[in-house]
Amino acid sequence: MAKQQYDSSENISPRNLKRKSSLKRSLEILEATRLLLSEQGYDKLSLRKIAAITGIHLKTLQHYFPTKEILIKATLEYVLSLYEKKIEEISSHSTDPEKNFKNYMNYLVKDIKTIETAGFFYQLWAMAHVDKNTNNIMEKIYQGHTDSIENLIKAINPDMGNHMRKQRAVMIAALIEGMMLFLGYGKKRPKNTAHIEKEIVALCTNLAVSNDSL
Repeated sequence: MAKQQYDSSENISPRNLKRKSSLKRSLEILEATRLLLSEQGYDKLSLRKIAAITGIHLKTLQHYFPTKEILIKATLEYVLSLYEKKIEEISSHSTDPEKNFKNYMNYLVKDIKTIETAGFFYQLWAMAHVDKNTNNIMEKIYQGHTDSIENLIKAINPDMGNHMRKQRAVMIAALIEGMMLFLGYGKKRPKNTAHIEKEIVALCTNLAVSNDSL
């Protein structure tokens, strides 16, 4: 999302200041929803509870997100934007594509150990299993996620064909996501896996740099 500037008379107008305030309020609501879903689950989520957490009236919340379904959809899209922002942040510190790729893989491996991420995706999987709309949104999230990984692979290995690159991106996403079942928040680490995080990152990197068939 482009950063707004407020150094001109036009940008400090009441309308633009109001837009900035509305964006801030929307992000506060979405973050509160993400955390509540992660820590308490879908059944505990209600517009009234989110309004109480963020310190606003229910009618004010409904001005931004009229229904629970709309709020959840926006929250899922917000979560995807957080990962896109992280890639931008990592890439801003280095021009080395392979280093950026490894840093993002390390971030993802660490991220699955937090309650905010593991709890959120546990809830997402359960919701998507019984709700078609949530499943459609989840597919959009994973498509965006694999597209981002695919772009990182292309920066490292521009000679890799499109078909292979798409397959490798899906494999990498599945590998890290699958590790959530073993290393995710609240999970007991399996025996003899002391350095498995490094092995995961190395395996993902090999998938990105190698053009050899598996």
